[in-house]
Amino acid sequence: MIQVLSIGTDRKMFEEKSAVSLRAMLYGKKAGHMSVIVFSLASLGLSKKVLSPEVTVYPTNSSSRLGYVFDAIRIGKEIIKNEKFVRGQSVVTCQDPFECGLVGWRISRYFRLPLHLQLHTDFLSPYFKTSFLQTLRVILGRFLLPRASGVRVVSKHIAESLVRNNIHLKHNPDVLPIRVSIKPDEVQKIPDFFPQFNFVILVASRLEKEKRIQDAINAFASVVKQFPKAGLLIAGSGSQESALKSQVSSLGLSSSVVFLGWVESVASYIKSADVFLSTSEYEGYGMSVVEAGLLGTPVVTTKVGLAGEILIDKVNSFVCPVGDTLCITRSLVELIAHNEKRNILSQALQSDVRKTIPTEESYVDAFVHSFQKTLQ
Repeated sequence: MIQVLSIGTDRKMFEEKSAVSLRAMLYGKKAGHMSVIVFSLASLGLSKKVLSPEVTVYPTNSSSRLGYVFDAIRIGKEIIKNEKFVRGQSVVTCQDPFECGLVGWRISRYFRLPLHLQLHTDFLSPYFKTSFLQTLRVILGRFLLPRASGVRVVSKHIAESLVRNNIHLKHNPDVLPIRVSIKPDEVQKIPDFFPQFNFVILVASRLEKEKRIQDAINAFASVVKQFPKAGLLIAGSGSQESALKSQVSSLGLSSSVVFLGWVESVASYIKSADVFLSTSEYEGYGMSVVEAGLLGTPVVTTKVGLAGEILIDKVNSFVCPVGDTLCITRSLVELIAHNEKRNILSQALQSDVRKTIPTEESYVDAFVHSFQKTLQ
């Protein structure tokens, strides 16, 4: 039996039937025991939740975001003492090598337990440092990763980035992608999907600077000149929403661009669209792009995340350099003009993505095996 203390930020862990809580229960059953601490504000009113005999979730209930780290350290120490974690059979795992990683590092040092860090994004990308907080995270990541007994990354791209940037790990990282849980046959297309458009391009993303949605809008402005009945849907919310709406208005695109707001289940939109577009500056993996591939929707993306690993330019998708709106425009135009090209790329990507998705059981086995390696 392995005793696991997990530190993370996903509050869906408190929802019994969410994908993340169901998977945590599988991890707990396979490992033997798992206690999960989730960064959360007291104003959310969350309370300790027993998901299964093996898994219990604890909110930090912090008065402010500044208290997340201190509260999580306190709760983590209490859990390890109360649950009588045994050295040699216990591991501390963290969702990121930043704030969560700092909590895990302090706890693991205090109890002399091995530290397991997970890395979901390419924090060493030159585009990552968009704020003082992001700069601090780069410093934390560089400090903590070499001190971890085990590291899990979600793509080969991130593993290679660590090597290029001279992050010297104790052991080679485990490459374990994020598991896509959607079932294509169960996702239905939306009837009368925006009938005012004869071709729909979908962007589904947080509306933040690093997602570069302005590039998608600029590229679409050139596309719509050639194909006036094309439409751009933007699903998501974030700090850039007002600026993006102003950009659309200034370009005279208000009748061709629709802001959908935050969509809880975006799979039906992806399956109903003619093309899925991603313009991010950096990604560790790119879940929405993988979902698009799995659902048979052609993809145009920037060269981030799985680009070059699963998404191959002109073989199963179109891949453009970050910020290259001319390339994005050319790619969209080709897909609109050539239906056969769309079919070839979508079928190729769907086939390639399917090959990468493990079964639920093998995924859980691989995750727990990463803990076991950390203990060794």
